[in-house]
Amino acid sequence: MMRRFYVTFSLVVACALASSAQNSLSFYHLGNTTFQNSYYNPALVPEGKVFVGLPVLSGIHLNFNNKFNYKDVIIQGEVQKEIDLNLYLKSLQKNNMVSMTTTFNLFHLGITTRGGSTLALYANERIEMDFLYPKSLMEFLIKGNAGSKGETVKIGKTRLSTTYFREFGLGYSTNVSSDLSIGVRAKYLQGFLNGSTPGGFTADLTTNKEDYSISLDMRDATFRTSGMDIFQGNTGNLGTHLISNNNRGAAIDLGFNLNMGPDYTISGSITDIGFISWKEDIKNYTLADTTMTYSGIDLKDPGDLVQTIEDSLINKFKNRNSETDNPYTTIISPKAYLSWTYHAHNGGDVIATGGARYIQGQMKFLLGAGYRHSFGKFFVGTFNVTKLPQQFFNMGAALALKGGPAQMYLAVDQVVNYDLTKFQAIDVRFGINFIIGQKEPESLMEANKPKVKRTKAGTQSFLGQKVDVKGQEGIYTIINKQERRKKRDYEFEGDPIPKEKNRFKQRSPKERY
Repeated sequence: MMRRFYVTFSLVVACALASSAQNSLSFYHLGNTTFQNSYYNPALVPEGKVFVGLPVLSGIHLNFNNKFNYKDVIIQGEVQKEIDLNLYLKSLQKNNMVSMTTTFNLFHLGITTRGGSTLALYANERIEMDFLYPKSLMEFLIKGNAGSKGETVKIGKTRLSTTYFREFGLGYSTNVSSDLSIGVRAKYLQGFLNGSTPGGFTADLTTNKEDYSISLDMRDATFRTSGMDIFQGNTGNLGTHLISNNNRGAAIDLGFNLNMGPDYTISGSITDIGFISWKEDIKNYTLADTTMTYSGIDLKDPGDLVQTIEDSLINKFKNRNSETDNPYTTIISPKAYLSWTYHAHNGGDVIATGGARYIQGQMKFLLGAGYRHSFGKFFVGTFNVTKLPQQFFNMGAALALKGGPAQMYLAVDQVVNYDLTKFQAIDVRFGINFIIGQKEPESLMEANKPKVKRTKAGTQSFLGQKVDVKGQEGIYTIINKQERRKKRDYEFEGDPIPKEKNRFKQRSPKERY
C-alpha cells in the first residue's frame, strides 16, 4: 500500500517537473481578433456571422513556467556532463512553482444575430498541473541534516494538483449599450484524472546535535486520487471512461468590454469559477499527523539493507497510513484579467494588462504591456513585454492572418531566447479558424473600437478658414474648439448684424440705389 502511494506520488511529481505553464498575455492582447480570445473574456467576439473550429486544427495551447532551467542542473564537466545540485538550489527562491496548462480545441460553433448578440457552443480538452514547494524542502532532500544539527527546519506548505478534464461551454455575448458589451458562459465539466493534496502538507524537522537523530512533526499529509488505476489499466475500461463517467462539475465565465470615450477601453473577466466532484476510481492516502524520532539505520550488515530500511523507516509510517475511497471535490483554478487600452491616432492600440490565477490557496500575478496594430481586415499583430510569476521580463508576439474564410493565428510569449537549455517559461498557441460573413453595423466588433474614426493629419475648410480635422463620427466632422470670431464693422441700416444695437447710420437716397 505504501509502496503504491510513493510510486504514484513520484510519477505525478515527475510529470509536473517535466512541463509547466502560465496563461498567455501575447495572445490575450489580440483582443477580439479570434474566437479563442473569448476563452479569456467571453465579451470579446471577432467580426463575422459564423465561427467554426475543427478538432485540434482550430487550437493547441501549451504553457510552461518553471523556476530553474536545464543549465541550472546540468553542467559540462571535464569528461562529460554532470549534475550540479548546489547550482540548482541557488536558482530557487523561497517559494517555487512548477505549473502546466494544456488545451486542445475539440470543436467550436458561434453565430452572431442581426442585433449583434452572439451564441457559441464549444468543447475543449484540458490538462492543468501545479506543484508548489518551498526551497527548504529541496535543501533538506539534497543536503540532508548534517548542516542543520541542533536546528529546526520548517518545511512550508507543499501542494500538488494534477487534473485532466473536458469542458463543454455555452456562451452568450451582447451589447448592453453603444459603449458596453458583456459576455457570460456556462460550462459542464467531465473529469478523467486527478491527483491532489487538499491543503498541502507541512513538516518540522529537528536534528539532534549529539547523535544526528531526526525529530519529525508532520501535518496534513493527504494525497487524493481519481482515475489512476483506470489509466494504468488495472481496472475499468479507459475508452468508456474517456467518453462518460460520474466525475462531473460545472463552471462559469464572466466578462465585459467598456469604451471610456473615443480614446480608451477597459475590459475585464473572471473565468473558470467552478468545481469537479470526483466519484470514479477513488483512492485517498492519508498519514495521520505524526510526531516521531528517526535514529538512522545500522549499516553493519549491508547485505540486508532493503529490509533494514523497511524495518527502521517505512514501518514507522505504515501504521499511521490509511486508505479510503471517499468521493471528494476540487475547484479548478480561477483566473482574472483586467486590461486598459489606448486607441492611438495612427490606428494602433497600446495595451496594459494585469492578470491573476488562484492555485491551491495562493494567488499568482502576471503583468503585461504591448502594442497592437491592424493592417486592413486581413492582418493583426501584437508585440508585448510580460512579467510572469517567478520570471524576469519576457518579450512576446502574436499575429492573426485571414485569407477568405480561413484565419491562421500564432502567439508566443518568448521570442528572444531560442536556447532550449535556458528556457524557464514559454507560452505557445496556434491554430486555424473559419470565420464566415460580416457583422451588421453596431456589433460587438464596434464595441472594441473607438467611436471616433481617426483620419490622417490634414485640414478642411470651415467658415472660410482652414482648420485641423480631429476626426469624424457619422456625418459629423470633429474639429478643435475655435476662437470667438469678431463682428464685422457694419455701416448701413439693413445689414444683418448691426454694429451697435438700435443705432444705424441712415443712407441717403443716392446711397440706397
